Amino acid sequence: MKFLLVVLFAAAVSGLAPLYTQKDKIEGSYLVIFKDNVNVKDAVATIKSLPFFTSLGGTIDREYSNVLKGIAATLSKKALDLVRGLDIVEYVEEDQMMYALVEWGLDRIDQRSLPLNNGYSPKGTGSGVSVYVLDTGINANHNDFGGRASTSSSMDFHSNPNNGVDCHGHGTHCAGTVGGSSYGVAKSVTLYGVRVLGCWGSGSTSGIVDGMNYVGGRSGSRVASMSLGGGASITTDNAVTNLYNNGVPVIVAAGNENQDACNVSPARASRAYTVGATDSSDKIASFSNWGTCVDIFAPGVDVRSASHSSNYGSTTMSGTSMACPHTAGAAAIERASTSSVSSIYSALTNNASSNKISGLTLSKSSSPNLLLYVG
Repeated sequence: MKFLLVVLFAAAVSGLAPLYTQKDKIEGSYLVIFKDNVNVKDAVATIKSLPFFTSLGGTIDREYSNVLKGIAATLSKKALDLVRGLDIVEYVEEDQMMYALVEWGLDRIDQRSLPLNNGYSPKGTGSGVSVYVLDTGINANHNDFGGRASTSSSMDFHSNPNNGVDCHGHGTHCAGTVGGSSYGVAKSVTLYGVRVLGCWGSGSTSGIVDGMNYVGGRSGSRVASMSLGGGASITTDNAVTNLYNNGVPVIVAAGNENQDACNVSPARASRAYTVGATDSSDKIASFSNWGTCVDIFAPGVDVRSASHSSNYGSTTMSGTSMACPHTAGAAAIERASTSSVSSIYSALTNNASSNKISGLTLSKSSSPNLLLYVG
């Protein structure tokens, strides 16, 4: 008791070490930083030896000695004052919540205008919806999918099958943007990797149609995401129409040739919902296709998402292929509350932020000035 009185008297005389408060504090949790000449082990021993430290509600949770000299501690008000009164303490800071920075594409589509606010608050998560990603397959074991992604040989329609597993990276990246826990627009969807493109990122019309045929034969609340394209194909366009008529929203990439999207399939298909790409300044991407066959624009430049080569890694890609899954995720959010494909398309269009996109001049002026919005 005598030692405690000495400590408290010293605190009263010399004052308490500064306390830095935080807006998003963790109640009762503090960072106690020692002076430079203090040995951390000795300081910890000193604090633990304080009479009544434990009974006053004090515990030491972590020790730091490399980048800082200090501790993380759980402290009651009385224990906090006791520690702040020690001469070895430089200052105390309230512990606070820290968050992973949101990918810029997600950040952009939940707000009407720039600048970005480092947050993502969509109106839904797509719970109960299955999104079929027709692409190079998926690394279903990636941590960002949280067990919600699957592949199988029955979903592999490429001429060189790989049990649906992604050996390229494009499909995993797109799937992550659709529904990854960190990178995804619709964070509760179930993801299916329909492999129609191979290890070099290419495939045949026959294989792609086979993939659409598979999706058309499935049941439940479905969305198809197709970040692929090629020359004009009546067969591909007809397959898209029939998939639409089967109750499946078909979200497709506009293409990356800086040309009229009406020249390529499936972007030109009348029942496809076709997506062009913008950059972080809301300018149409230099590579993005454009024109009347485009329905909407979405983020597609320097987009980070899940990597196929590591279960915890990420990679950055650009293309209308990246804009497409942003919109497929948005379609899944709409699909959770309606079964009408036309209503989903209308909702995406009507909810979009208008007149935000720059660069839609000359031949590109026929494009809709609509930017995806999910807020």
